[in-house]
Amino acid sequence: MAEIRTPVALVMKMAHPMADLRKKLQEKGLLDKPTAKSWTKFIALMVVVGFLYAAHIMLPLKWGLILLPLTGLITTTIAMIGHEGVHSSACKSKAGNITLASLAFPLFSGLSMNYWREKHNVQHHAHPNVVEKDPDIHSWPLTFSREEYETSGPVRRFFQKYLQAYVFWPIITPLVGHLMRYDGLKYIVTAPFKAKKNRFSKMYLLDVSLLCAHFFLWLGLPILLGLSWQATFGFYVILWAMVGLYLTAIFIVGHAGRPIVMEYDENWRLQIETGRRIKLGPVGSFFFVGLDYQIEHHLLPALSHFNLPEAAPIVKEYAEERGWEYEEVGFLRALWDSTVALAVAWKTPAIVIDASSEANTSLLEDFGPGTPMPENG
Repeated sequence: MAEIRTPVALVMKMAHPMADLRKKLQEKGLLDKPTAKSWTKFIALMVVVGFLYAAHIMLPLKWGLILLPLTGLITTTIAMIGHEGVHSSACKSKAGNITLASLAFPLFSGLSMNYWREKHNVQHHAHPNVVEKDPDIHSWPLTFSREEYETSGPVRRFFQKYLQAYVFWPIITPLVGHLMRYDGLKYIVTAPFKAKKNRFSKMYLLDVSLLCAHFFLWLGLPILLGLSWQATFGFYVILWAMVGLYLTAIFIVGHAGRPIVMEYDENWRLQIETGRRIKLGPVGSFFFVGLDYQIEHHLLPALSHFNLPEAAPIVKEYAEERGWEYEEVGFLRALWDSTVALAVAWKTPAIVIDASSEANTSLLEDFGPGTPMPENG
């Protein structure tokens, strides 16, 4: 069979699917990265959290416990700014993004930025909610699809069918912050043995150095300054358990309960239909650091979270013009739908997103909001 070639002139005229969208955003200046705003927010939060940490040291235990939810929230927000840095969406310069990511992730949070870039940027963002490609929907012992449930052993299937939705929030989420740190450390230890070249890059050495500094500043220095090891380790474990709870609430509402996908035909549609926009006020949005605009973030991960609110109507119009589902709900609604999704994940099939299949339309509609919940959601 003769090879069919597309004329070069025709290829040059074929517009990128995102070209019109990016042009509209560019015209409004939304592709610009507000470096000053990013650093101002980070520094202001660091000052606030510094006062909070000092209060935990000086005040009686009962006041420390009262302050803990606020301290955990501010700590989580600082960590989320590291997420912006790794996406290169916070600053105009590469050096600025690396510096911000380095301070917020390995130094402050104890999370390897190299691990996060591989797991989150490379794997999750390329294939959100896609079976065997998105690590976020393959978190042992949980399941997010019938396909994974059917491959699990009998004990794990019992857990997934009867327990996972009930133990998720009180037991699993407090472990998330510590488990992410453990996975990052494991990645750092094993990475040189897996790399074929450049085993100890500058980024790798920076990551390792700042992780060591993290544990010294959080656990070593307080003890050297006279705090008991019990109080030091206890505060670290409890605080980052609280952070794990907040992080889970932020991340899970963006994708859980949206379609789990086996195959897809258009990546841009995948990015939109596997996420949801969370309707928050300005205060809630401040602490989400852009992940309340999960659809916009996935479609344009290098867009600063400061610009996402103005970009959202443009992205929604882009989706609706193509007949793609753009879901936007309140936070409580999304939290409820995400929890319900965990309860029924064992019997929820992965779907094929195929624009040519009419049968697929009804399957997509099954993932829309509509599960009964309290009226105030």
